[in-house]
Amino acid sequence: MLFLVVLAVFGVQTDARIDPQYLPCAVHNGSAYVYSRTAANCLNVMSDAYCEIAYSKPTPDESRPAEGNDAQRSLMCYTLGYATPAPANADAESVAVASCPKTCGVCCLTSAYKCNNRVAPRVNCATVSKAMCLSPIWRQILAEDCPAECGFCDLNGCIDLVVGCENDPMICYTAGLEDFVNTNCRRTCNKCNVQPPCPGGGR
Repeated sequence: MLFLVVLAVFGVQTDARIDPQYLPCAVHNGSAYVYSRTAANCLNVMSDAYCEIAYSKPTPDESRPAEGNDAQRSLMCYTLGYATPAPANADAESVAVASCPKTCGVCCLTSAYKCNNRVAPRVNCATVSKAMCLSPIWRQILAEDCPAECGFCDLNGCIDLVVGCENDPMICYTAGLEDFVNTNCRRTCNKCNVQPPCPGGGR
């Protein structure tokens, strides 16, 4: 009886670990592989509800991939196998990246995150937080220096300083808001080649 209890405990721990044959978006914390900061900090392309069903969890009480945990991915995220360890399959991975990257913990493989940070950045990219990626104070610097930390790889350094410009594109044509748009909504309003106004209203 004791043997069965021990076996059950260790079986659960083994199932929860990241498959050692598939380690993208994972880092070693000194004792085990866990998900990196960029493993699940993007949005799914398909709806979360679809991804939840299409990539069902290995067990009902299993967690989803998140920074710092070692939850087992749905096998369909990366393999045609039926049990871990399982060999990675490029087609399975491509579909997961294109449809449900957050659910599968493969955000780092999307084009938004798959680039190199500047060799000599103005800020230590390893210390960049989600709050910094959303901050108007930091967004332009991070887009230029640490794009892979914030999912800015596709933006070529041109970014909206204010989050949400894309939700109201009519702001691009609103009289009296030209300076605001040219400073804060450059990407949404196609103003990447327009020099932002100088602080204080100078030109």
